[in-house]
Amino acid sequence: MKNILHITPDFNYSCGRSKLTFLYLKYFSNTEDYQVHFITNGGDSLDRLQELSRVNIQIYRFTTGYKNIFYKKNFYNSLKEFVKENDISLIHTHHRFPESAAVKISRELNVRTVTSAHSFVKNFKGWGFNSDKVIAVSYSINNYLVNDFKVSAERILTLYNPVEKLQEKDESLLNLFRTEKKITDENKIILFVGRICPDKGFDKLLKAFELIRKKNINAILVAVGQIEGNKNVYESFLNSERAIYLPPQKNIQNFYFISDLVVLPSREEPLGYTMLEAGIHKKPFIGGNTGGIAEFIEDGVNGLLVNPDNPEQLAEKISYLLTNPEIGKSMGKNLHDKVSRLCDYNSYFSEVEKIYNSLITG
Repeated sequence: MKNILHITPDFNYSCGRSKLTFLYLKYFSNTEDYQVHFITNGGDSLDRLQELSRVNIQIYRFTTGYKNIFYKKNFYNSLKEFVKENDISLIHTHHRFPESAAVKISRELNVRTVTSAHSFVKNFKGWGFNSDKVIAVSYSINNYLVNDFKVSAERILTLYNPVEKLQEKDESLLNLFRTEKKITDENKIILFVGRICPDKGFDKLLKAFELIRKKNINAILVAVGQIEGNKNVYESFLNSERAIYLPPQKNIQNFYFISDLVVLPSREEPLGYTMLEAGIHKKPFIGGNTGGIAEFIEDGVNGLLVNPDNPEQLAEKISYLLTNPEIGKSMGKNLHDKVSRLCDYNSYFSEVEKIYNSLITG
């Protein structure tokens, strides 16, 4: 039995890192050769772990910021004891703070380490990503690690995040949502999923939506996710009759089913699960011309790219796809084909298993 430990902070619904970590836990807990352990500091999506009965779940005190200086010693000591007690073979971290402790422990005990690079981290450049293997979520992240963190290219494996197969839509829930929100067949649904913050370009999306409303396009903006920062910034949106806000949701698929268009105008984006989920649902997608989105989207072929600081351009492209549904349908199909080819669930974890086995038995 191979004892694998995953560690990530802030296990939330509006978080691509958490979504990917959950898929790791789900896949390996259903694989007989592995015993899966999981350490986090909490989050709003702990309830989804209830379906993973074979995962040993622990809550430790740590965070993602500077406050970790107060937790460092206790976290390290507790983690080291946990590794020894559970005969952990490999630690897979999803943040630099637990990775630093894991790497130190690996030098003291017979444990191997893997870390996933989920974002363009800004602070403490040159610190972190010292595990035996680093998994980058896009080639943009790969290049960033090599150029800014001087990580050896030989230690990095780039794998686009996996996406599960499409589930059947729940017509009763969809009809209930349409009725409660007074959505008719004439409405065009613009969907935004993720953290509601400037990094994701949500402030410019609101300005673009105002321009669209002036064109008398019968559109509704649906935003699903965690509001970050000053909520007063989004007061006009929250009070608008043609906008719908929903907090983070366990089952996000139904919102893709009812959408006509998915938008993620990020200013910075390592990859973007929203983009991949739009693809698996064959929905037209507009994304910020940055990072993993610009890497994955072929402008005009499988989606449209925009300058995230140009709301006029964003409004123009949203209007274009809403008024040319056949073009949007073609782009959605092309995105679906690419996601299906490059983000296959089983193929992804087959590659990860190769990494795990090479490190454990090597």
